[in-house]
Amino acid sequence: MAKVTKTYNELLMLVNAINILSGNKDEVMENNKGIKKLQKIGTKLKEHLDAYNEKVEDIRLDNAHTDEKGCLILDDKGGYKYSKDGLKKMNKDIKTLLEQEFDVYQFTFSNDGIEKYAFLDGWVEGLSFPKDEVEELEVV
Repeated sequence: MAKVTKTYNELLMLVNAINILSGNKDEVMENNKGIKKLQKIGTKLKEHLDAYNEKVEDIRLDNAHTDEKGCLILDDKGGYKYSKDGLKKMNKDIKTLLEQEFDVYQFTFSNDGIEKYAFLDGWVEGLSFPKDEVEELEVV
């Protein structure tokens, strides 16, 4: 298994794609083998997703509004309240976190059932897709 570097943004996009496909009844019936492999990938990525969620919660807590004694100020539903500056900083910190990198080992599967899922490129060993050529536009 090869070790690759991914960002939390890439992780979230992968998890969302897996969840969408796993919830699609037609896809599950049509490609049960592929869906099972996707679910296995999702299970193995859980530790990275949990680490991301912990970091987001820390960011939310660090930027929450407090009174002069440092006690949290909560809304009617028990959620954190934020000052304007706290909200701006929280959003900036979360954006920075999304670009944070982590190492993960590529998954090793036969390509059977997952060969059409281009979003797995770089996540599954031996699975590759042609890169679309993007034309550079000249700004006038």
